[in-house]
Amino acid sequence: MKRKFGATAENTHVDALLSNVAINYRPEGMIADLIFPMVPVAKQSDFYSIFLRSDALRVEESLRAPGTEANEITREVSTAAYFAKNYALKYGVTIEDRANADPIFVQQLLNGRVEYIMDKLMLGWETRIASQVTSTTNVGSSAAVASAWSDLTNADPLGDVQAGMDNIQDSTGKRVKRIVFGDLAWRNFRRNTAIRNLIFGVDNGGGYPNVAQVKALLEVDDILIGGAYQNTANEAQAEVLAQVWGDNVLLFHTPASPSTEQPAFGYSFRWSAAGLPNLQAERHPYDSRKKREEVEVGYYQGEEIVGADYGFLIADTQSST
Repeated sequence: MKRKFGATAENTHVDALLSNVAINYRPEGMIADLIFPMVPVAKQSDFYSIFLRSDALRVEESLRAPGTEANEITREVSTAAYFAKNYALKYGVTIEDRANADPIFVQQLLNGRVEYIMDKLMLGWETRIASQVTSTTNVGSSAAVASAWSDLTNADPLGDVQAGMDNIQDSTGKRVKRIVFGDLAWRNFRRNTAIRNLIFGVDNGGGYPNVAQVKALLEVDDILIGGAYQNTANEAQAEVLAQVWGDNVLLFHTPASPSTEQPAFGYSFRWSAAGLPNLQAERHPYDSRKKREEVEVGYYQGEEIVGADYGFLIADTQSST
């Protein structure tokens, strides 16, 4: 069926081309989905299972005598609830915008609207996750640093990080899989004299280590740099830029693939069902009164810390205790 500017109300539809832009577009510096991996759910509100770690790590008697049944084991389970909220934004495409765009660039005009919406939606997701996990009350353990990491000679960022990694492993039996450095913390970590000497050799004039080198040094699956910025000023006020992740460092365990059967620090519960927006782009019809059509993108999601013990926060690395 042909789609054209000036469609009537019943022509509101999901635009496949624009949806493809939305689903494949990843704003620079966003890492929320790597901290709380996305788990599809069938209901907007439901319960997820919490399994006792003591059950999982207990050695069971599995020896079976000939002709007897296998020993039965049990597992204690509790539950907690999630709720997938609806997040959505729209952006108008005025008749003036279309008239001023060359025909070949009309699709780019619409793509740009979708990308701008995605930037906004993902920044919202990023700030919600960062707000949760940089609070000491939401993680299993946390620590301040004895010497501010901005002291590149005397601070011990490697020792601080290793202490956090040991804390998670010794209290849960699981190794840290990922580390999130707020950009301010990352700058000082990679510029630290002791770390540079470990990687490049003592006083050899080497550069600053990159993410791959630090990942190898710490033996983790991923090093994530929280580099997103937000404008904390209200509309019509002077811009105030702030880093979303600040100077915090988050260490956490997460399974290789999202699974509610495996221990993890947190998950994003994405409600997806027929007819529900799930980052598909909708084209709303032309409004003759406003002289515009609209592009909208949305999704339903709840973000939950499901295993606080699997997270460790090094807070305010620019401040000494």
